[in-house]
Amino acid sequence: MSTHIKALAESFGISDLHTPLRGIGLSEAEIDDTGRLLGLAWGGNARARQAVNEALTTSDLFVSAAGEVFDRALLAEYDRMPVQWTKVSARTVVTDFRPKKYVDLLGGRGTLAKVPEHTNYPEATTSSAEITIKGEKYGEQYGYTFEARKNDRLNELQRIPSGFAAKARATEDAATLAALANPLTGAPNTALFNPANKNIYTGALNADNVQAAITALTTIKDVDGNLLYPGPLKVVVGPALRFVASRLFGAQQIRTTTGGVEVVEANPLAGQAWDVLDNLPGTAWYVIPVPSNPRPALFTVFMVGEESPDLRVKKDQGVSIGGGDVPVEAGSFDDDTIYFRVRHITGGAQGDPMFTLASDGTGTTLTKAGW
Repeated sequence: MSTHIKALAESFGISDLHTPLRGIGLSEAEIDDTGRLLGLAWGGNARARQAVNEALTTSDLFVSAAGEVFDRALLAEYDRMPVQWTKVSARTVVTDFRPKKYVDLLGGRGTLAKVPEHTNYPEATTSSAEITIKGEKYGEQYGYTFEARKNDRLNELQRIPSGFAAKARATEDAATLAALANPLTGAPNTALFNPANKNIYTGALNADNVQAAITALTTIKDVDGNLLYPGPLKVVVGPALRFVASRLFGAQQIRTTTGGVEVVEANPLAGQAWDVLDNLPGTAWYVIPVPSNPRPALFTVFMVGEESPDLRVKKDQGVSIGGGDVPVEAGSFDDDTIYFRVRHITGGAQGDPMFTLASDGTGTTLTKAGW
């Protein structure tokens, strides 16, 4: 690092930044001090901005430390970023890109079979359908140009961690939403909600229809005629039905008038679990098990060892005429740009349809659609 930058950094009380780069990697002090100097620059300190801009074009140590800062910033932003999928989906992991199969061990029976003395245990019944769970690779790259560095456009550099973190979270949400509904219209996904699964209906979101939906899901019987307990159920709507749902489930009492007489009674839907999926368009609504249920309706997929976004910088600077390596901060051999790339592995998958119900949101009375 130049003497000028060293003096500027030390004027901010930063000195460890100038420790020579070690073969075993950067020290924590170097990374922390780089983060402090970048923070001052991004906060608007003119001297810090000058120091960072010069360091980005003169110091291999600084850029190496800055890259570590960006990587940590990306993970910190990713951890802080709010998501939608946790409202409706259970987290699961895969070990590679091969599809993972989920078999319903409950099958058509909700209890264990009785085993008489000296009798072999019967084979467990399973559902005929297997659920496929698979992770997909997503990503993109961003180029921090030579001109931007010279023009002191540190704001572009600052947006890299937060921008990539936001996109990684949005990708998880989008993959999960696609398993539930059409991402553009909000209409129920016909692979999960269909006449064969006996869980697709038509009918607007109102008190009578919600009560009918929950009653239908809590009175399902197994092949032996025993009631199957679905566990806690959740009503899921999009922003278009936010206030309708709030009135349905938030009121403690309801008032009705019959024959000119007003009657006040407790709201049977008060306290019913519900949520707004902020990326769900349209007026369709859903009733599904809460994500912690043993039979979740949806899965959000991550890969073991790759659960968080991976941020890298491209090293394609070539070599100098004298034969020495050109540092990363010099930019690409082709166009002088420093390329950052993010990779994220995630996916959305459908789970067990048994205790799920979807309505397209049209009509009056809750009615079976096509079955």
